[in-house]
Amino acid sequence: MKETLIKEILIKSICDDGSFFIESSENQHKGSGLFKHLNKGHKVISSKRYVKLENGLEKFIPIANIIEVLPDRTGFVVIYDNRPNKFSEATSYPWFFEYPNNAAVYNADGSLRFQIKITNNPDSDLYIMGFAQPSKEHPDKVSVIINSTTHPEYGFHQLYAVDPCSPQLIETKQQIRR
Repeated sequence: MKETLIKEILIKSICDDGSFFIESSENQHKGSGLFKHLNKGHKVISSKRYVKLENGLEKFIPIANIIEVLPDRTGFVVIYDNRPNKFSEATSYPWFFEYPNNAAVYNADGSLRFQIKITNNPDSDLYIMGFAQPSKEHPDKVSVIINSTTHPEYGFHQLYAVDPCSPQLIETKQQIRR
C-alpha cells in the first residue's frame, strides 16, 4: 500500500474585515498579502492549519502552532508552548502537551505517532523551545533546540535531532548561540 505523503502545510486566515488569506509552505516566497493587510490596521480573527496531502485531500489540524514537515513527508512535528495558542481549537491530548515533553510527531493523516520525550531531565526543567536548521550530524532530520525554565540565561542552546521513528531525541554535539 502506498504511504500517504504531505504536499504542503496551509494556513487559512480570516481578518476582522472578512478578508481571507491562504499561506502555503510550498510557496513561502510568494506570500499571501496577509502581512500587508495587517499593516493597514486589520487583525486576524481566525487562523486554521491544514495538511494538504499529495492526493489533494486537506486535513484540518486543530492547533495554531508552527508545523514542521518531516523530511520524508510521512508526518510532521509540532512544538507546544506552555499554554495553547489562542487560535488552537484543541487544548488537550493528543493536540497539546505541556512542558517538559512539549512536542509530538504526527502522521500525515493527523494521527499521533508519539509524544517526544526529553531524557536526562531529572528536574523537569528542560523543554523544547523551537525548531532549528538541521544539524551537521543529522542533516536528514528535523532539529529542535532545548531551553531551561530554571536557567534560561544560558548563552547557548543544545541542538537535538528528531528521530521520526522514536520518541527519544537524538543529542548532537552542536550548540546554537542565543
